[in-house]
This record gives sequence, C-alpha cells and structure tokens, in this order.
Amino acid sequence: MKKSYQKLFLSSAIGMAIAISGCKRTLEEHPQTSITPSTFFSDPASYQLAIIGLYGDLPLYDGSMQEMATDIYGAPAPSVEQGLPMYQNAPQSYYYNTQGCWGGGYRLIKDANFVLGALPTSPLDQTTKNQLTAEAEFMRGYGYFYLVQLYGDIPMPTKVIVDNNPNSLQLPRSPQADIYKLILSDLTFAEQNLPDKATTAGRVYKSVASALLAKVYLTMAGNPMKQTAYYQNAKDEALKVINSGLFTLVDDYANVFHHTSYTTESIWEQSYVVSKGGNPLQGSTGTADTYRPLLVPATSFINSFPKGDRRRTWGILDQYPDPKVKGGVLAPFFQKYFDTTGVSKGATSSTVINPWNFVYIRYADMYLIAAEAENEINGPANAYVYINTIRRRARVDKGDPTNVPDLAGLTQDGFRQAVLKERKWEFALEGNTWFDMKRTNTFQLIQAQRGSQLINPIGPYNQTWLIPDIEITANNIPQNPLY
Repeated sequence: MKKSYQKLFLSSAIGMAIAISGCKRTLEEHPQTSITPSTFFSDPASYQLAIIGLYGDLPLYDGSMQEMATDIYGAPAPSVEQGLPMYQNAPQSYYYNTQGCWGGGYRLIKDANFVLGALPTSPLDQTTKNQLTAEAEFMRGYGYFYLVQLYGDIPMPTKVIVDNNPNSLQLPRSPQADIYKLILSDLTFAEQNLPDKATTAGRVYKSVASALLAKVYLTMAGNPMKQTAYYQNAKDEALKVINSGLFTLVDDYANVFHHTSYTTESIWEQSYVVSKGGNPLQGSTGTADTYRPLLVPATSFINSFPKGDRRRTWGILDQYPDPKVKGGVLAPFFQKYFDTTGVSKGATSSTVINPWNFVYIRYADMYLIAAEAENEINGPANAYVYINTIRRRARVDKGDPTNVPDLAGLTQDGFRQAVLKERKWEFALEGNTWFDMKRTNTFQLIQAQRGSQLINPIGPYNQTWLIPDIEITANNIPQNPLY
C-alpha cells in the first residue's frame, strides 16, 4: 500500500535503530548501531517528529486478508498473485500478504515502543509528555488489536530490546487475554490524555481512542474471548462518541467518500498526496481493462440489499459502460474508493492515482456498535433507534419508508443477524467484515456462498491466519492450525 503524506524519514530511522518484533531477521537487516534514542532525541521538537513518524507505519490493511476471506466478495482476477488461493481458502504461510500484515503490525509496535522508551526522560513538560505518551500508546494498542485478531496468541514486546544477544529477541507467543489487557491499558490511557481535537489533521485525539475502545470491547465480548460483560463497555464507549456533539452523519451515503479531507462523519482517516501515491483500492477494485481486481462484489451480496438502498445503487456499479467495448458493460465493481473519471476516458490503471481518503473509523460505526451491544444486553427493544438511524440514511428516497424500511418486531437472534448484515452493507471495503465474522463466529456463511469453489472447507482454523513461515523459524514459535 502506498504511504501517505505523513510518512517521514523517522520510521526508517527507527526501523534501523532497533528490532523488537520478535524476529532475528529484523535485527540482522536493521543493525542497532545505526541510531539510538540518545542520538535521535536531541531537542523537544524531535519528540514531536518521532510521534508523527509513527503514522508512516499506517495503514494496517490488506484487502486479501481482511476483506476477501468473507462472504461479500466474488472471485478475484486470475492475474492477481496469490489472490485465487486466498479466495479458495488455501493460503500458505509464505504468502506476501500474511508476511506483510505481521510485519506491518509489529513495525508500528516497534516504533511506538522506541518513542515510549524515550519519553520518560524527555525535557518536555508533563502535559506534553502525557499527550505524546498517549498518542504512542494508542498506536501500540492499535497495532496489537490488529495483530491479535488476525493471528491469535502472538509475541508481546513492550519495550526496546537492547541486549546484543540475538536469542533475546525470540519472544514466546503470549495468550490473547494478556494481549487484550495491554490493549485496554494503552487505549484507556490514550482516551484520558489525548487532546479533545487533533493537533494536526490525521493525528489521533480523544474521540478516536473512545471509538477504538468501543470496537475492542465489542470484539472481546464476542468469539473467541466471549467476555460478554464487555458489551456494556462497548455501548458506553460508543455513546461517548455519539453524544460528544463532535460528529453528525452525512445526509447522503455517497458523500461520505470521495473526499480528500474529513467530513462531519469522519473520526479517523488516512490522507494521501498524489505526488507520493494514492488510495490503493483504486487498483484493487476496478474491473476495467488493465485493472487486476482483487475485491469484487459477489452476486449474492449484490442481491442481498433491501429495496432502495443507496449503498447498493451508488456503492456497487453493475451497468457501467465499458469504454473499450461498444455497447458493453464492465463487470460489477465497488465505487466507494474508485474514481471512474479516468476509466471513462480510457485511462489505464497505472495512470490513475486516487487521492481520496481511506476511512479507519467513522461515526456510523458507533451507531451499529451501540445497536449490537444493546441487543446483546437487553434485547432489541431499545436497539432499533440506533440501527434504524443508519438505515434511514441509506434510503435513496428519504421520504419513502419502503426504502430500507425500519426494523421492528425481531427476536434477539433475528436482530443479531440483522445488525451483522447491516455492517456488511455499510462497511464493505473498510476492513471490518472479516473481524466482524470472526467475533460473531459466522465463517460458515463463506462455505454457503462459495461451496465447491473452496479447496479447503471452512473450519475452526479460519479463526486465525497462518503466521509467516520466517517468523516461525526465526522465533521458534508454534504455527496456527493449518488450512
């Protein structure tokens, strides 16, 4: 994935300084003698630079792992390397996507730990020190939340390792319960100490921590942790954001996207500068000539939307004219992150750079978290207000109640299924669906959708991804169950 404007030289410097991802190979490639905290942190401004450098490790997103292995996507183009085996439930531990997801998450953790190790002895005033510590701990918690969902038990470095003995870098896998304990600690501190508003566009602030805590608590309440008491925490954190007065839903779903700056619904987003690259979903979702689509809507998903749903009529284009075939149409594609302007002029994928923001967390998510949590705590009676707010926004004709009609009269289980569907319609391509299916233990829906297309049937092993083979060897840790 191309890096954003936030990418500074520091991330590379930090990567050269230390190796704490639990991998000897990283140590060998990035020797500790290149830079140390004492040589980098030379003045107060360097601490701000270090924090900004953390954003260069983002985003933590891989469509083939976080999206394609769900029931809303069809088969990728055959030309997409390693794409079809992923779709067929036959990944391998040497695949670049599993290596990239593991490495990207631990790179962020490594860099955050580098900064956290230096802040206690910094010359900064206590308020500034707390704010920067909160920002670094948020990033570390975010990295661990991403990794623990994908891989389960994982190594848990919490500080810079300075021992010259390479064997000291071989960390065992920590239980998921311990990983989540650290995540909650980091994000709670972040929520308490981050500023109310972002100091610079794109940096995290208090409501981002509250929103991520809502997602973490909802995850912990579901599979595999099943700590159901956390549904209340998830609801409480979501309501903090809903009642903050800082956000409003964008009236038209289509206007949530195709922006280069935050909307009223934006909680946290990734920005791009065209000269340094753009939103990668332009290339992985387009179905025009020269594109190699990885994430395309499954026919069953296209047909699943309720009547008059803007998320379908705008979000998925299935009758778009093919500029190179007279009278022809392109295969269906998602429009959420795809700029059709160049395609209509016959531009190739390599010449179109999409500058639109990628959404990490948005306001609509808080409504659906509140709806799901309330249903799990008390049943659906008081949960309808949250989910129906999102459904009404999705109406093509806001004045026609038969468009995406209000939900009513559902059982608790019926509402549970309804909110999962709502999340798929609302958040397709945004990196939520696989995590939602894991915590709701609904991967069997993939079996029903893909059936004979699968090389391996869906099974318990789908709860975690394979740890990269190089990490298994270098760290002497056990592999997750094979597919």
